[in-house]
Amino acid sequence: MRVIAIVTLTLTSLSAPTAAEGEGAIFARAHELHALETPADLGPDAGLVLIGDSVAGNVAAAMAPEAARRGAPFVQSTRAGCSPMGGLVVRANGKLVGSALACEAARPVWLASVAATAADAVLWLSTYDPADRLVNGELVAPGTAEGRRRTAELILAAADVVAPPGSGRRVVFLLPTPTVPDSDPAAPPIVASIIDVQRHRAILHLVVRADPERFSILNLERFLCPAGPPCPLEPAPGIRPRDPLNGHITAAGAVWLAPQIFDSLDVT
Repeated sequence: MRVIAIVTLTLTSLSAPTAAEGEGAIFARAHELHALETPADLGPDAGLVLIGDSVAGNVAAAMAPEAARRGAPFVQSTRAGCSPMGGLVVRANGKLVGSALACEAARPVWLASVAATAADAVLWLSTYDPADRLVNGELVAPGTAEGRRRTAELILAAADVVAPPGSGRRVVFLLPTPTVPDSDPAAPPIVASIIDVQRHRAILHLVVRADPERFSILNLERFLCPAGPPCPLEPAPGIRPRDPLNGHITAAGAVWLAPQIFDSLDVT
C-alpha cells in the first residue's frame, strides 16, 4: 500500500533568495540543475492533460495523435493569451494585456475542469508566467527576488487546484526557450525574451524546491537549443520548429517535438 504524505505549503515555504545568491538567484548552482530539471518519469500509458496558452496549444495539436499512437490518454486544456495562474498580466507600459480580464474571469472554471479530468500528470506550458501582473491591485514583478517568490506562490496556488497535495498527480512544467527576432538562424534571441526565460526558470526552480515529489521541469532547451543558448531557429538540419516572429511552435515543429516530450517522460 502506497502512503502519500499530504504537504501543506504556506507563504513561508518559498524562502526568498539571500543577498549572497545574487539578485533573486536567477541562476541555480550548477550541481542543483540536474535535480531541478529532471522531468518526472511518468511511465507507460500515463494519462496527461496539457494546460497553458497558445504555445501549449501549438504543441497539443501534435501531442494528441502521438498519445493515441502510444495508447496514452491525453487531454488538451489550453487558452490563448492565458496562464493558469492568477492575476492580470500587464505589459511593460503598465497597460493590461488584452486577454487579461477574460482570462482571470474564466480561470476558476478552467482550473476546476482540469482538476476533474482523469490524468496522472498535468503538463503546464505558459509563456505568460514570468510576466508582470496585478494581484488584488498590487503589482507583482518577477524582475525582483520578491516578485519571483510571489509568482511562484501564484503558480503553487493554481497547482493545488489541478494537482492537489496528496493526490499523487504530478505537474511537469515545460520551460520554453527564448525567441529570435527574424528568420536568420544565426541571429541572437531577443534580449527581453532571454531575461523572461531566465526569470521563468528561476520561478519554476522555487516551485520544484517547494515540493519536488509533485513538481518537475522539462526544459525544452534540450530539444530547441541542444548546444545551449543562443537558441537557433534550426536546432537540427532541416528542422525549424519555431515561428521566427512570435515564438510559437509551427505545426511541423510540434510533430517533431511531441515524440521527444513523451520519450522524456517515459510515456511509451
